[in-house]
Amino acid sequence: MIIIVKNIKLPPKKASFVLIIFASVSLFFAAQKSSAYPDFIGYGYSSCITCHYNGLGGGALNDYGRALFATEITARDIYPSSTDDEEIGAQSGFFGKSPLPWWIRPGIKYRGLWFQTNPGSELRKEKYVNMQEEVNLNLFADKKQNLSLISTFSYADKYPPHADNKEWSWYIKESYLRWKANNNLWFYLGQMDKAFGLRNIDHTAANRSINQSTVLSQFDQSVGAIVHLTYSSWDFAGNLFLGNAYELDSEKQKGLAFTGEYQLEEKFKMGGSVLASENDLTQWKLASVTSRLGLTKGSSLIAELGLKEEKNKTTSTRLLGNYIWIESLISLRRGYNLISSIETSKKDLTNSSSENLKWSLGAMIFPLPRTELRFMVVNSKTYQEATGHFDNWSLQSQAHISY
Repeated sequence: MIIIVKNIKLPPKKASFVLIIFASVSLFFAAQKSSAYPDFIGYGYSSCITCHYNGLGGGALNDYGRALFATEITARDIYPSSTDDEEIGAQSGFFGKSPLPWWIRPGIKYRGLWFQTNPGSELRKEKYVNMQEEVNLNLFADKKQNLSLISTFSYADKYPPHADNKEWSWYIKESYLRWKANNNLWFYLGQMDKAFGLRNIDHTAANRSINQSTVLSQFDQSVGAIVHLTYSSWDFAGNLFLGNAYELDSEKQKGLAFTGEYQLEEKFKMGGSVLASENDLTQWKLASVTSRLGLTKGSSLIAELGLKEEKNKTTSTRLLGNYIWIESLISLRRGYNLISSIETSKKDLTNSSSENLKWSLGAMIFPLPRTELRFMVVNSKTYQEATGHFDNWSLQSQAHISY
């Protein structure tokens, strides 16, 4: 049973307390229910390099990741009982069972979002957004993929960022060389995501939208180099970055980032990240603690807690803020899941500033191969000193097609 109470005002100091109580309750029920997999640590896949070309997660799936998606995540309702998972996995290639040359692996991704704000009221608004329209092209110099070129071409209105009239166009979102020195040591060179925190897919989440550009957001890819050490019980990566290739030099955030994880117990990893960067106007310092917990098979819960300091180099003004993001995914049966997340963020802890809270609950469904559907109810609220605001509600649905 879910009880929703609308338009409740709470004193600002109680906001963090409510978050802690809710998070504790979520942890308890997630442990009691069957399964959840915002990450695959519940399946025993504790390292992102198992399924992704990028060892830190995100981006295109490799052949094993495609097969895993088809055989462990997606419902098999369209298949007769006589079809086993091995055959389903064999159909997960770009052209199904038809093999591609060893030196090339293409991919196509589309994600669309429909949402309605203020449902049921006269202020109701609806909109459909094309969130992700991408083509992946991965090229390999040898059959063992020791040397690879990983590229993603995106169709969006984000770049060039300083055009007077932004129009939809294709641009190179990421393109980097990946070199496997050995099973434990990897190097990446080019434009790619920074090495920081958990790479959850929701770019509006508190840990992925620290700043709407140049730091950690949907379009935060940066030219740089990453050294990645990966072992059975721990991972560590260092990242030197020089800013996005499409930005003006004065706006490019240049700096260093480090991230790592250690396996304390089977299917339980704790980690942390730090980042320091600056451009001509702004300096950023970030730090976070992450947790990934596998419960039963396929069952997991992930969280990230962080601090963020923004300094205006012109006025010497400093803002020290924080964020907390927690997400769980409960499996009803193969391919059908409930997803819930809760997050809070505050721009400045040292002075009076608003605190943002967001909670979402819905369904994540993989009904067909290469297909994901989401249906969400989202509640958000802003608390300010000595006052409160009415809750904001929205309905969301997503369609994700991946080839």
